[in-house]
Amino acid sequence: MTHSIRTVAVVGAGIGGLMSALALSRFGIRTLIFERDTPPPINVPPADSMTWRRKGVPQSLHPHFFMGRLRVLLEQNYPDLIEALLEGGAGENRIEDYVHPSVRQRFHPSAEDERLRSLNARRTTFEMIVRERVRALPTVEIRDKARALDLLIDDASAPCTVKGLRIDAPGGPEIVEADAVIDASGRFSKLAEQLARAGVHMDIEQEDSGIWYLTRHYRLRPGCRYPSSSGLPGAQFADFIVGALPADNGAFTVTFQIYQEDRDIVRALRDPEHFQAMCTAVGAIAPWVDPQTAEPTSDVYGFGQMDSFWRHTVLGNTPQVLNYYCVGDSGIRSNPKFGRGCTWTAVAAHRLAQLLADSMTPSARIRRYEQCLREEFRTDWETMLDIDRRTRAGFEIAAGRRSATARGRVGQW
Repeated sequence: MTHSIRTVAVVGAGIGGLMSALALSRFGIRTLIFERDTPPPINVPPADSMTWRRKGVPQSLHPHFFMGRLRVLLEQNYPDLIEALLEGGAGENRIEDYVHPSVRQRFHPSAEDERLRSLNARRTTFEMIVRERVRALPTVEIRDKARALDLLIDDASAPCTVKGLRIDAPGGPEIVEADAVIDASGRFSKLAEQLARAGVHMDIEQEDSGIWYLTRHYRLRPGCRYPSSSGLPGAQFADFIVGALPADNGAFTVTFQIYQEDRDIVRALRDPEHFQAMCTAVGAIAPWVDPQTAEPTSDVYGFGQMDSFWRHTVLGNTPQVLNYYCVGDSGIRSNPKFGRGCTWTAVAAHRLAQLLADSMTPSARIRRYEQCLREEFRTDWETMLDIDRRTRAGFEIAAGRRSATARGRVGQW
């Protein structure tokens, strides 16, 4: 029996939730978004987006790269959104920006290169601009300070069927009935934990990269520009990788990727003065942190748990839960250094919206959705997992925790 989708409840107003709302609005499907954090401050321009602190998204202040595929998706469906992002100060990257000077004279651009243009901005900046558009949609309601407590489930049926949410809103607990629930609540999804406790079996593939990030925020001084470079400015050493990432409106970060067990370098980099000294000692980074060019705007922040993750709710060809869909980090993620998360999330949201608009059974819908995810992302996901393993092996060798074999020396990078 086919299941008509009229109302969808979305948990999380981050990129997954906002992209889901945009996609569902194209089909006229009523969308209720529940976000536990506070909304952006009123009348704050994108240049000051760091004043919006997203407690549930600690990486929200960091630069994010919105890859060519995501930009093409936005251009095709929401061209005014691209204009708003650029007007809000988002950066733009073209393929010729990454061509090394030694081959630049031999480089011949083609029309297809336009599909590889990407955008860069702090996530708070991106979300503020997209959120404004989503909030104006007639089929969408965003409810802030509303925390999803648990799913409404019929566990007497087989498979388990989701029928809505129970939320904790400013006015008190509420029951929200919905034809489908999209879990866009991120890597620490409580809804998936509830399903597991209810006996829903989901296969999980998860592997930590063993890498920590230590990051500091900077802003260009008035009249200064980002230093020129061929590709993203950075350098790779035996025991760490460092790179500068431009964001929007003159903001940028410098981030060190280090092995989490290398306590000496972790301790050293947590000291802002030592962090600055190490940046100055790396030729590719020194122009970015030159006091005449930029000034730091934060202390040094550490981030861990950079993992590869894949959640399967269809085992074999049998769905384990119906009307529950993961979009973004709650379902699939990779180490954020690869810059795929936002693009994968947007693509998945639009594939799912099309399936929710089509007439089919709930079982067929979830099977088709997870098939789409495999077709779209699986090859890249496995490639990036392999790169993380080799990077970790190289760091372990440099830290003296693993012996270097001939094969390892050749293949660690």
